[in-house]
Amino acid sequence: MMLNWHVPSEVWMQRMLEELGNDLGTIIANDTKGATRWRNHVRAVSLIPNWRFARYCYHLIPSLMPDLKLYAQTTLLKEIKRPGITQVLCHYGAFAVEFMDVWEKVDVPLYIHFHGYDATFDLRSYDNPDKRYFSDGYLLKVLKLAGRATIISNSEFTKSLLVDAGIPSDRIRIKYYGVPVPPTCKIHNNHREINILHLGRLVDFKSPDRTIKAFEIARSRQMDGNLIIAGDGPLRSKCELLKARSPYKDSIHILGAVTADYAKELLRDADIYTQHNIKGEISRQSECFGVSVIEAMAAGLPVIGTRSGGVNETVVDGETGILLDPGDVEGQADALYRLANDSALRQKLGSAGHRRVSENFSMAQEAKILRMIMQL
Repeated sequence: MMLNWHVPSEVWMQRMLEELGNDLGTIIANDTKGATRWRNHVRAVSLIPNWRFARYCYHLIPSLMPDLKLYAQTTLLKEIKRPGITQVLCHYGAFAVEFMDVWEKVDVPLYIHFHGYDATFDLRSYDNPDKRYFSDGYLLKVLKLAGRATIISNSEFTKSLLVDAGIPSDRIRIKYYGVPVPPTCKIHNNHREINILHLGRLVDFKSPDRTIKAFEIARSRQMDGNLIIAGDGPLRSKCELLKARSPYKDSIHILGAVTADYAKELLRDADIYTQHNIKGEISRQSECFGVSVIEAMAAGLPVIGTRSGGVNETVVDGETGILLDPGDVEGQADALYRLANDSALRQKLGSAGHRRVSENFSMAQEAKILRMIMQL
């Protein structure tokens, strides 16, 4: 079960489907975009018929919402009761709590995978930061589900959020994401113009605005290079404004959301990966794992990041990258300048990162742990 169908920010979801392979019986999403099959052999089912039309009707006639909810619950229940369905894996705690009535009617093993925002119980939205994103009953429902389901966490950090909320530690299993690992590592040559990449949503806890400021400081010290920011989100306009006002605006490239294939090209052409993670000033969210960070390491790129959230579990300071305190823009600039002028250090950190991902964060590793948790 998953909220979305093939969105760029959830490429890890498609990888997990590949890892489960022939054990998949049905894939359920709010809207499968008209698809009825995945890889030609797995059923794909939408929980809401004609999702866009349903949302349009809901805005016009809110009283229709109970009917749509009932349809989704009935559809899910029917799929779970199909012959051959032996267990359910539901992505996102916030999605799972929408079907409390269904879980009471079935006894198949249930696994709920938390990914970050759904474990941030004090989460705030950008358009209404004074109000909690989740309702008062959300945590109570999660705690109730924890007594019924096995909870899967994408990091030790996410697990700590869940434990702090009251979920017993022994109900939680950790499974890191896995990424494809190229067979060989990138060769870092000594060239003048350096490509620095930020790949990820433009949100406050990834702090792309600070990365732009760090880049400007490094350029002011005669570093020659480009900053490529790939991603979209609520900070897009702020980043565009910072670029427009920058004396180095011709070297700052804001691409918006990119496809998975284009992301591979960007990683291939980059020399340094950087992401300035903090606890979001508005969202109050942290980077609970950071898939793009390990994708960069898999590509053989040195990572300049911060000691924040799940990044502490992926990047080894001084071995696969350089970690700074959140908010240390000057330190980020220093690290950019240092790596830009030291191809040997880029090679050392990049090669170590490639090895670390191969040993700890490959798709094979993720598949092994996921199958072990689900007893497949």
